[in-house]
Amino acid sequence: MSSSLLNTKRVLSICMETTAGGRNYSGGLGALYGDTTRTMDRLGASFMAVTPIYKNGYVRQSVTPNGVIDEYPMQNFEDDYTETGITFAVPLIGRELKVKIWRHKKLTNCFGVDTFLPENGEFANITNNLYGENGIGIYDGEAQRLMQEVILGVSAIKLCGEIGFDYEIIHLNEGHGVFAPMYVISQLMSTGMDFYTAWHCVRNITVFTTHTPILAGNKSRPINMIMDMGANLGLSRDEVRIIGSSDNNGEIFGSTVAALRLSKIANAVAFKHQETSHNLWNSMENICPIMYIDNGVDIEFWQDPAIKKAYEENSSDMIYEAHAKNKHKLVEEVQRRNGVKLDENSIIVGFARRVIAYKRADLIFEDLNRFEKLINEHNFQIIFSGKTHPKDYMSKEILMRLFNMTQRYPNNVVFLQNYDVEVAGLMTKGCDVWLGNPEIPLEACSTSGMKAAANGVINLSTADGWWYRSCRYSINGWTIGETVSHNKNIDAQYLYRALEERVLPAFEDRKRWTQMMLNSVYTAIEECSTDRMCRDYYRYLYNAPELFNIF
Repeated sequence: MSSSLLNTKRVLSICMETTAGGRNYSGGLGALYGDTTRTMDRLGASFMAVTPIYKNGYVRQSVTPNGVIDEYPMQNFEDDYTETGITFAVPLIGRELKVKIWRHKKLTNCFGVDTFLPENGEFANITNNLYGENGIGIYDGEAQRLMQEVILGVSAIKLCGEIGFDYEIIHLNEGHGVFAPMYVISQLMSTGMDFYTAWHCVRNITVFTTHTPILAGNKSRPINMIMDMGANLGLSRDEVRIIGSSDNNGEIFGSTVAALRLSKIANAVAFKHQETSHNLWNSMENICPIMYIDNGVDIEFWQDPAIKKAYEENSSDMIYEAHAKNKHKLVEEVQRRNGVKLDENSIIVGFARRVIAYKRADLIFEDLNRFEKLINEHNFQIIFSGKTHPKDYMSKEILMRLFNMTQRYPNNVVFLQNYDVEVAGLMTKGCDVWLGNPEIPLEACSTSGMKAAANGVINLSTADGWWYRSCRYSINGWTIGETVSHNKNIDAQYLYRALEERVLPAFEDRKRWTQMMLNSVYTAIEECSTDRMCRDYYRYLYNAPELFNIF
């Protein structure tokens, strides 16, 4: 495909988190956005990425016998970004808040937005941590998060004017970015354009990616809150209601609903997720069509070069040896961090991702007799890593259960603290099997499994997210159970059965296992790369036809 496709539209892309630099991410959304930004930059796309960068980043978590400890150590922006000298004001909460713009040192298409300026007084802390967990003065964490979203949206538009980036498309990643098109509507109306005409004009240059069906990722707020804090950006209460009302009484502003009404087209992030998204949102009026574009990962960033070479030469011996080296690195790091020496000749299963109830990190411990049988008969070993939202206390209980299992089975269960890009890289290269057992249909995609596949690590997952379509049963991995989720006990029995009858026998057959490893890499390269995804964005999302005026 010619790179000219990637220059057919100048795209302003907006997201609340990224792995492009620093601890400015909480999970899969930030990982995907970092991969997208790197890929667009490498491919030379007409693409500009804007995110807040956070003085204290996202939480660092330690799991101890006494509970989960949350810390927010300050990070140095200058490790990854350089100051541009650009500052401007954003009107909010009845005052002008000053914003500073940073530019990524390596990714010239990537910009960061920061409020940590003395002129802002206590409101310098608006961007002190991702999603505003702690609040500012009289404003709670929910209000701080709203401030972050408004500052992101307005700053992205103003920044384009400052640097002369004449965007033709605004790409919203989740509903956090809706205040960008709302600000543009307000600016058009200030020139004398009526609301409906302005809305129509903006809608035809805005697109939206919905990344999750989970409530926490589809934020709703009272319209009173939007108006009281000045997040309406000059629009009237009725206009805000028309854009974002998501309840029967018209008093709740839903960010996802607003994004669907402000866009000409939206995409879900996997085939299965499109169906889930339709079920969630199709009852809402005036929303745009929702298609799907499968997520991807930056293969060049995540794939081990030796694995790549083995795949290109279609060599079972080379991929086995390359993986053995990666496994050794992982085992050494586990010993360094945890003091546990795992057996490199026995299977190592990995589970690393954001910890939240629907992902069911502790499913494998549902029946401890069956789990202990795996240990006794196969020396089964499993490594966990992950973080949870600081205020998600139910998920913190899951973290504690994982930790307690490391105490009960110290030679076979490991928890690596402070999950980050480095840990993800080690585990998606060094584990033998990548476990995913989310409750269907709540997993939108789960790109960690794609990273693992790119390194010849074989997936074992429920039939949800990307794996619903990409699994070739017993060819590149396995699904667990059926195409619907049951209670945890039933699904756990499916998991034990898959391990005992499918995974472990295959692991003992080197010829079969290495062929599955090569097949996994093939799946990742052919189906799961951000190179493909970014071209699909341009082909199907950014160049989608304009909507007729529906008003």
